[in-house]
Amino acid sequence: MSGKLSQRQFEKQIAQLTQEELVAELSKLFKKFKDVQHYYQMELGEKDGRNVVLDEYKKSVKSQFYAASGNPKNPKASQLRRILSDFKNMAVFQTDLVSLILYRVECAVDFTNDVGDIDSVFYESAANAFAQATKIIEAEKLQAQFAERCEDIVVQSSGIGWGFHDDLKEIHYECFGTRPKSLGYREGKKRLVG
Repeated sequence: MSGKLSQRQFEKQIAQLTQEELVAELSKLFKKFKDVQHYYQMELGEKDGRNVVLDEYKKSVKSQFYAASGNPKNPKASQLRRILSDFKNMAVFQTDLVSLILYRVECAVDFTNDVGDIDSVFYESAANAFAQATKIIEAEKLQAQFAERCEDIVVQSSGIGWGFHDDLKEIHYECFGTRPKSLGYREGKKRLVG
């Protein structure tokens, strides 16, 4: 066997293993690679276990906006896309993926409300993420589960420039068929994420 190992070659090799050898091989992978641990936690774990993995990814998203000290950072859209892509590759339930994507948008809204206007690329990236989440919501018929959260994002974006708020309102309308009830901040609700 020369060059890169193909999936077919891999499957041929694996097929020759006994069940005991296969269990040992999977065990070795599980111990060695955090991504394998996350994948099996998502695939085989209960909701609480999936939430542990989701929370780790949420921390990664938030770390793109704020340093550990709480000071604002310059978020990189490419890093945020990579985090979401990595999670998408192991997510078993679309609700978990939608939750993480919406969290990314919530962080962008809170970040802007904390530090002021950013730039058009920042808002385009966040609006694209919101659109990605709403497409999954529509496809999976999850409107009832995510309606309030999506509305809160739109409401909290009121006053943000570069057409961001208008983009979010339009995306929201396309998914839910309604306009957010309030265009100001809701009473007692200052931040979307903690």
